[in-house]
Amino acid sequence: MSTLTIAPNTLRPAGKNPAGKNPAGKNPAGKNRRSRPGYVVPPEVSNPWSGRQAPFTASEEARFVEDLELLSGYDDVDEFERRDVTVLLTALRCGLAPRSLLAQAPGVRPNRLLAAHREIESRRLLSEHAWLTIAVDPCRVAFETFARCASELLPAVISRLATHRHDEVELQQAIEDAAEQVVRTTRRVLVLEQRLAEAGDDPARAREIGTLLYDVHGQGAWSLPTFMPPRVGAIVPLRLGALLGDEMSAGRRAS
Repeated sequence: MSTLTIAPNTLRPAGKNPAGKNPAGKNPAGKNRRSRPGYVVPPEVSNPWSGRQAPFTASEEARFVEDLELLSGYDDVDEFERRDVTVLLTALRCGLAPRSLLAQAPGVRPNRLLAAHREIESRRLLSEHAWLTIAVDPCRVAFETFARCASELLPAVISRLATHRHDEVELQQAIEDAAEQVVRTTRRVLVLEQRLAEAGDDPARAREIGTLLYDVHGQGAWSLPTFMPPRVGAIVPLRLGALLGDEMSAGRRAS
């Protein structure tokens, strides 16, 4: 599952010769807009709502969940749909608080967003625990028992380790190396998240750092194969789909 993306593109595909243009595909003035002084490349927007366009930090996501609990009141549910997941992750990635979200999308139900967050977080914790079990006990039995669950958060890591599963010694060494890489990568990404927190009220700086963490092309630090997402907001679409599974239909009851 992926979030709604809007990626403005003001350039024509290379090699096209629109009607009314010269053979080189240039405008009448013979200049590309991008070459003009003062021209600013339109930014890519990863959501349809106005906001700071930078992800929530860990503490901000915790407050986001608290706000959802307050807005839900006693109307606690365990049902949600894929669109609720889309709205939830989009809001977390653009730093949009629940009340601002409801103002821009009146049909959104806080209790369903809360149910989606709880379900995703519970599955994230299970997958994280599965990987930590493998890392602590790097043997074939542990790997074969927990690999499938761990792959929901670390698909590339588990896939690479699977090539060594027929050799106990090689597998153990490969797991130890992978565990070190996961720890190192995760720490480096958390440094970026700390810088995001330190950006404070500087929206331009926050957005710059936020793009380093997540972008619509999957090139941000959260998409690194050895990054272990520590919370729901840091889970990229590919891993989110693995966590929820293909059985996630248009509507379901959280397990």
